[in-house]
Amino acid sequence: MRALSSKRSTSTLARILVDTSFLLPAVGLDVEEEVYDAIKCFHKVVVCYIEASILEIMWKVVKIVPESEMNIVRMGIEAIRSTYTLLTPGASALLESYVLYRRFHRDLIDNLLYAVSNEYKIPLLTIDRKFIQTLEMNGRDTSNILTPEKFVKALKSN
Repeated sequence: MRALSSKRSTSTLARILVDTSFLLPAVGLDVEEEVYDAIKCFHKVVVCYIEASILEIMWKVVKIVPESEMNIVRMGIEAIRSTYTLLTPGASALLESYVLYRRFHRDLIDNLLYAVSNEYKIPLLTIDRKFIQTLEMNGRDTSNILTPEKFVKALKSN
């Protein structure tokens, strides 16, 4: 993928929007191996996230993390906010996520990530292949979506 660059200067680094799975290790939550493989390449890109992903992290945290381990969560969220770039969805992305939710995909955060990716014209990195298939089956453009395998491969070819 030509949109990704392996140059080190932050002014020339490609940007990528990550789904919540790629933020979970920062707060101490385990994820699939393919997520860790992609994270190893994050130093080659500007990693972007949306605030809704932090909320999604907290939905997971309240279910499984004991109060005694919340300091790890706090440090992880602070690390995300100080290391990665926050993108704020515009009105068009919010409306698009609503349309996607109403028509065919019942995960508002996934829909919002996809819409923000389109709005900012940057790739979305996700492990949710079912979401990608749903988008494709409904005639949506998925050329802006990367799986970890495609992401790592694109960076290695640069």
